[in-house]
Amino acid sequence: MPLFTVTMRSGRAADEKDAISRAIHQASISAGYPHDDMFQRFFCLEQGDLKVDLNYPGLPKPRTERMLMIEVLVSSGTDAARKERLLAALVETLEGVGTDPNDIMVFFGEIDRASSSFGGGRLAPPVATVQAR
Repeated sequence: MPLFTVTMRSGRAADEKDAISRAIHQASISAGYPHDDMFQRFFCLEQGDLKVDLNYPGLPKPRTERMLMIEVLVSSGTDAARKERLLAALVETLEGVGTDPNDIMVFFGEIDRASSSFGGGRLAPPVATVQAR
């Protein structure tokens, strides 16, 4: 259950956002998440609403207006290797739809599954239960 929140500058065409969405979903599948496990949201902000240092932390070239800030909320206990696979897949698939790796920022956050519900008024089952299916 990764939940992807993508923040970008406004002005992107719908087909660009669709391509980004498909790339993120493909990266998720490549990292081992199920095909039907797709949860994404997009925030498009005006120039004055997204303040970012263009060079931090010593990037080889400045970020551009096409920068994507991606927050990935995963279940607590997700191992570092899976996060690394997901990060590598995100960079690869997003580069495939025209996003320079220099313009991709990714931040992982973790949440205890017992603190979430995927619907139906039920708390999410523990990871072990989901993986046993």
